[in-house]
Amino acid sequence: MVDYYARPTEAPAPRCGEHRDFGSFTLIFADRPGLQVFLDGEWKSVAPLSPGTAILLFGWVTQIRSNDRISAAPHRVVNDATDGATTVPRRTAAVLFCAPKMATTPLEPVLLHENETRNYIAGLKVGQLRGNMRRKWNKREGMLSQGDRELELAEIMVQKLVTQDDVVRMMATTSSRACSVQTS
Repeated sequence: MVDYYARPTEAPAPRCGEHRDFGSFTLIFADRPGLQVFLDGEWKSVAPLSPGTAILLFGWVTQIRSNDRISAAPHRVVNDATDGATTVPRRTAAVLFCAPKMATTPLEPVLLHENETRNYIAGLKVGQLRGNMRRKWNKREGMLSQGDRELELAEIMVQKLVTQDDVVRMMATTSSRACSVQTS
């Protein structure tokens, strides 16, 4: 359960910064608007849904397994207040993240025909991706331990891996690095 408490409209936005989820997919049951998805080069608000309906977003695992045929959706949660309001209302969401559990689970792209080019390195495992993604998420949320701060700084300085997108781009094959993953 994610609880975005009520706050003044002048509070910094977004409520949850721009990111893509790690797993296969995420189901979101939200009680108010505020979710935005990056589509066609711009942020678009997801229209409010009827009670009991969910929003489905695909994550990095699906993007890699589909060999980029299905994109991990960049998204964020922003303040959603009516014009003239002094307070952004509370927003709650039940969120179900679905992802492979075992670190040894292969993330091999499924190729649909023999001439299809593989966009990600062979032998990639869930654990390789999860560890780097977790540290990037903790950094974005301001929750890095001192040891992870040092690892993060070294990784940024040496490999230029600033975001989760950069981590996935590193795992792309040499021939597909230029086009396989869009930055958010």
